[in-house]
Formats: sequence, structure tokens, C-alpha cells
Amino acid sequence: MNNMDATRERIYQFFKKNENSGNKLTIDHFSAEGVARSTIYDVIQRVKNKISPKRRPGQGRLARKMPKAKIKRLQQYFDHKQGRSQRKAARKFEISPSYVNKLLKVSSIKCRKKKTIPDRTHLQALAAKTKCRIIYEKYRNCEWVLDDESYFTLSHSTIAGNNNFYSSDVSATPSAVKYSTKAKYEGKILVWLAISKKGISKVFTCPSGLAINQVIYKEQCLERRLIPFIKKYHSQDEIIFWPDLASSHYAETVCDFMIEKNIPFVEKFENPANLPECRPIEQFWANLKSKVYDGAWKAKNTKELELRILYCLKNIDTSALTRLFDAMVRNLYDVGHKGVIENR
Repeated sequence: MNNMDATRERIYQFFKKNENSGNKLTIDHFSAEGVARSTIYDVIQRVKNKISPKRRPGQGRLARKMPKAKIKRLQQYFDHKQGRSQRKAARKFEISPSYVNKLLKVSSIKCRKKKTIPDRTHLQALAAKTKCRIIYEKYRNCEWVLDDESYFTLSHSTIAGNNNFYSSDVSATPSAVKYSTKAKYEGKILVWLAISKKGISKVFTCPSGLAINQVIYKEQCLERRLIPFIKKYHSQDEIIFWPDLASSHYAETVCDFMIEKNIPFVEKFENPANLPECRPIEQFWANLKSKVYDGAWKAKNTKELELRILYCLKNIDTSALTRLFDAMVRNLYDVGHKGVIENR
């Protein structure tokens, strides 16, 4: 009889003698000796089921050790692959899932989350490298000002984490918690703003269905909001305004207006298309929406939604803007010299 069998026998006899005192006496007694609680519970259960404390030969998980060649095949099965399951691999290689996990850890192969990138054409990817290098070299010493529009809906269903709820009994969970209502034609508003590392402009909002055409863009966005923003934060700075490639942003009347008002801007021919990773305003929208819909908040109407957006904008940490724009300059350099991320 080995030491483990002797210990199991002692636990068995001890509990049998003190069964009327309950499990705690036996557990505390042998835990103090350093015996694993799982072993103690197992033996106690054997006493209650009137089973011998002796384990049959061959009980327990089979000890397997994979040869190096098989370990290499396992590594090749997972490394740089997608859609792999550790449970399926365990069945394929005839080992336990925990052993698969252990071998992957030893090999420094980790399960990682995919990053979402734009669906760019080959020509867009090639042009992005050239154009990013040009605008980086041309404007890297300027203060960047970016603008953009984004839609905000009444509900929160598109925000990660807001579709989850916790419950011990789903039947007792209130309907407002376990169901997310969605109208067939949900109300939403379009929000325009401009940002730089120094601050955020006043916003322009319009109801869904009213697009920002060149007239609205020139009068409401540029004249009434962008120019005051530049005067407030960048009156002494050399700036460069970087709009996206929306048709209204490069309309002839809009370009003439910016030239007339001495607003230096990235020309259309040098503006890369479909490159959100180099435009920090895209990340700004994501951060703002996470604050607006925090805690599964939901607006009753578009007016309430607009007030919520304005409230969240007032509480934006301006130091985060500096980090976003610093990252933008690094990304411009990387794309300009190494190409877009999927081509590296």
C-alpha cells in the first residue's frame, strides 16, 4: 500500500467513526495535514455510498506524453490558423483538452481576438501608402484639425456589452432587462463636429433623412462652427484641416470658401480613401458612443438623445485627444513607409 492509499484508508476510517459529527470535522482534520480537499470529499462520498476506499487499477485520467513530432504537428495545427477548437484538437490527437492548452502555452501560442479593418481594394491599399507618406512629410509639423459626421440611434444595441444581462432565474427577470426593443424605423440623428488635440468644436445635429449637402456643410459646419473653433484653439498655430472624402466636403463652393477664409486643407488628390486607422476621429466616435449608451442607456426621443450627446461631450477627457492625435501621426508614418496593416 502506497502513501496515498494509506491516507485514503485513514480518512475512510476516521469519517466512518465520526460520521455523526458531519463532514466538517473530517475535512478540517485532514486539511490541516495538507491533504487535498477533493481527495477528502471523494473518500467521504465513498463512505456514504458504501464503497471501498481502495481505487481500482486503471482509474483516473490516462497519463499520456506526446512525442516531439506529434507536439510539432499540434503546433502547426494551431499556429497562424483560425476556426480551431481545443476540444476538437484533443479528440484528434487523443489527449485531454487541458493537455492541449498546456502544450499551447508552452509553445507561446495564444488565442487572440481578430481586429476589424476596412475592406480595401488593392488600389486603395497602394494609394494609401503613397498618400500617407506625402501628407506626413508635408504636414507633420502642423496642428491637425479633423471633422466627420456620425449617426446616433435611440437604442444601444450596437454597443458591445449592452446586449448582455445577468440573471439567476430568467423567468423572474423583468422584460425591460431581458428584451431589447427595436423599432422597424428607429429614430436617429446625424451629428457633425470637428476635433483637434486641443479641443472639440460645437456640434451640428440634424434629423435622420436630412443629409449634409454642400450648402449645409459650408454654412452650418464650416462657417458657423469650424472657423470659430480654429480661432478659439489655433489662432497662433499653423494648422491643416483634414476632411474625409465625402462629396459635399470637396464641392467647388466649399473648396473656394476654405481658400477664401485661409483654411489650409488636405487636397482631394492627396487624401487617402478608406483609411479610418489614420483618422482619430473614428476612434473618438466609438469612445463617445460608449459614454452616451453607458449602462444600456436608451433615449425616448431624438431631443433626449441630443441632450445626452451634448452632456457627454462636456465630460470628454481632453488628454485623450492628445493621445489620439499622437497615435495618428505614428500611424501615418507607418502606413506611409510600410503600407496598410494587412500588407505588412
